[in-house]
Amino acid sequence: MNNIQRIFLFLKKYQRSAEAFVLPVILFLWPMAAANQGIDVADATYSLGNYVYLGGGRGSTWFFATYLANAAGGLLTRLPGGDTLLGMNVLSSLAVSAAALGVYGVLRRLMPGWMLFLGLFLAESLCWCPTVILYNYLSYFLLTLGSLFLFLAVTAVPEKKRWFVLAGLCLGLNVTVRFANLTQAALILAFWFFAAVTGRARRVVLRETGLCMAGYAAGFLSGASGAVLRYGASAYFGMIPALFGMTASASDYTLASMLRDPLSAYLHSLRWAAILVSCAAMGAVMLALPAARRFPRLSRAVYLAGIAVLVRFLYGRGMFTANYQDYWCMFEWAMLFVLLSALLSALCMTGAGLADPGERFLAAEVLVQILILPLGSNNYTFPVLNCLFLIAPFTLWLLRRYRVFRRRRRTDFAWFAMALAVVCAVFVQGGLFHLRFAFGDGTDGTLRQARTGGIPYLNGMYTTPANAASLSALGERLREQELTGEKLIVFGNAPGLHVIFGMEPSLSTTWPDLDSYPSGEMEAELSLLASSGELPVVIVHRTETESVSSPGKRELLRNFLAAGEYEETDADEEYTVMVPVGHREKKGGSQR
Repeated sequence: MNNIQRIFLFLKKYQRSAEAFVLPVILFLWPMAAANQGIDVADATYSLGNYVYLGGGRGSTWFFATYLANAAGGLLTRLPGGDTLLGMNVLSSLAVSAAALGVYGVLRRLMPGWMLFLGLFLAESLCWCPTVILYNYLSYFLLTLGSLFLFLAVTAVPEKKRWFVLAGLCLGLNVTVRFANLTQAALILAFWFFAAVTGRARRVVLRETGLCMAGYAAGFLSGASGAVLRYGASAYFGMIPALFGMTASASDYTLASMLRDPLSAYLHSLRWAAILVSCAAMGAVMLALPAARRFPRLSRAVYLAGIAVLVRFLYGRGMFTANYQDYWCMFEWAMLFVLLSALLSALCMTGAGLADPGERFLAAEVLVQILILPLGSNNYTFPVLNCLFLIAPFTLWLLRRYRVFRRRRRTDFAWFAMALAVVCAVFVQGGLFHLRFAFGDGTDGTLRQARTGGIPYLNGMYTTPANAASLSALGERLREQELTGEKLIVFGNAPGLHVIFGMEPSLSTTWPDLDSYPSGEMEAELSLLASSGELPVVIVHRTETESVSSPGKRELLRNFLAAGEYEETDADEEYTVMVPVGHREKKGGSQR
């Protein structure tokens, strides 16, 4: 017995215990691996500001469109640790852990635990979006849960009607997490496909579809009722026409844009896929030659060496990078993995490889998820990479199945090895990415090894030296001028300053620079502030990237500042702080 066999037997001995205890613990903790990394004053802390401040009926259209996510976020802020960025990063990571563990628990009946672990580890590694943005991760959790319930509904023996209801309940509830999740109702197509494959009676299909619809309606009504009871039906349902009206100012949320951007991403990735497919085809031809048949091990070693050369070639052409603080290090490899997932799922749906009806149903669910996840988002195909909880482990399962099923064909080694190379590359790039990446902070490769001073909300967090110095200086100026605790307007890409410094927004949004916040609404709110005599602190963030509506809104703010006789109290390369003339004297008087 050689050393490799001894290691294999040792691992086999403890496999059951590891799959029952060790692997689930790793899946639970892995999303929190970089919880103390990065301070983003834009997207991540924008959501945190919504949780803390935008309640009491003064929320914007987007607040109601993501109502349940904001309500859940508000609940988290009241838990131990919820008053710091580090604590919120840890608490919100539980949504990722729950999605992964849900798949791990349900699909153990179909796949071995170690394979599920690998797929879910990969899925967690590729989660690039800040976990505190709950309208994303709560959406992915409920979509995954709904998919699992639907799988249980079609495979349970005897059938349990409650699974159909629960599947619909999750998807209906998800509409109140983010209104664009309406598209997730398309999962019913996977069920109808399963019904066609198994020859289910029409009356049975209609009854079970009705159960799903009943659960869907109950889920939506239960989520929406919280907003209706607290803010009124007109406030909540008035969000719907306003949401569709946003496309006039935010063109990246139009249906055409949501279809065009993912399509362009897939077409771009197909260029790299074409190179891999061509090399695999040439490798298959090589392995079919008489010389290769005489020396199979040598020929396979030569082919594997060729794959290594190919990876180096792709690196040289900029397909991926070694900057693991930026998501482009893994994006193209992850997209190739998604293309592989779609291909294998399509094959499985045909019944190839002796796939049973349950597997064919899962394949249909995977394809539906790949198609619908980018809809309702302006993030290219990144939403797919955020929600691989079902896709990744099922792809590994299909890859193994088709390899075993066709193991007697020597030339198939070329295709399997190339597919495995893609999987290995995603694991390496994804794992290092997960450990090093922090959204919006240090993506140029600058090490995050500095901490801010005097800002309790940021205790325990690491950021780049420049960001730490800028935020620390801003915090010191606000404290010196006794501005902390005042109401605030932030213009530019720094809405997180509200929650970081504990300054309530004077507008119905913490990020007025966004195109989804109409200029007319900003003009009306500034006029109301001026007429009421409320003159908040204004911080202007100097940024190179501006929204389409930014110049017009900047002019509105400039007029407001002139009418309120604001003065610039201090400025640096990042932030300009402005307060009304006489603010210091007023503060001094209040102290006396």
